[in-house]
Amino acid sequence: MQPSYKPNPSVVQQLAQVDMIAAVGPTGVGKTTIMEHSGLPFVVTDVTREPRKGEDNGVDYNFRNDYEQLMQEVENGEFVQYVIFQNGEFYGTKATSYPASGPCTMAIIASAVPTFYALGFRRMQPVYILPPTYDEWMKRVKAHHDKDVPARMVEAKSSLEAGLADTRYHFIVNDDLLYATDIFKKLATGEQADHAAEQAARGVALQLLTQIYIPSPAGM
Repeated sequence: MQPSYKPNPSVVQQLAQVDMIAAVGPTGVGKTTIMEHSGLPFVVTDVTREPRKGEDNGVDYNFRNDYEQLMQEVENGEFVQYVIFQNGEFYGTKATSYPASGPCTMAIIASAVPTFYALGFRRMQPVYILPPTYDEWMKRVKAHHDKDVPARMVEAKSSLEAGLADTRYHFIVNDDLLYATDIFKKLATGEQADHAAEQAARGVALQLLTQIYIPSPAGM
C-alpha cells in the first residue's frame, strides 16, 4: 500500500457510510465463491495486469491500460487505496466501486488489513476463510493450477499468523458452502458469531499453521 496516499474529502465522507466485510485467507480456500454467493455488493479492483483465463472485465476486475488517466485519478484522490508492486502492476479500488452506504465485500490480503482499518469505514470487519483440512486445501490449491505454490505457502503462513494475532477477526471453515456463506452474511449484518463455532475455526487455523510446508530454496 502507498502509506502517503490520501483519498479526497468526498471519498472519505463516502467511506464513513460503508461497512467493509473483508474476506481474508490464502489461495484455494473459497473466498471468491463465498463472496459471490453472499449477494453483498462486490468491490471491483482496478488493475493494470493482463486478464487471466476466465476473468471478465468489469466483473472480476477493471482492467486498465490508460496509465495517464489512471495516474490522474490517483492525483485527484479518486482511489480509496492502491498498491504498485515491484513488477509495476497497479492494484487499487476507486470510490465508484464502493456502494454509497451499507455493506460491501472484497478479498484483502492480511498484510493490508491494518491499512483498511485506518481508511475510515463505518465498520471494517475482517473474516478469515479456512479450508476444513490441510489435505483438502492442497487439493484446492492444485486445482487452481498455481505455479508458485512455495510463495503461496509463505504468504499463507504470515496470513494465518496475522489473523490469529488480531482479535477483531472472525474465522469461518469453508467445508459447507451454504453454511459458510450464511455465516459470512450474518457477520456482514453485525450479528454475533457463535462462540463454539468460532473457537473450533480458530483451532483449525492453528492446526493448519503447524502443517504448512515451505520447501527450502534450491541449494540450501
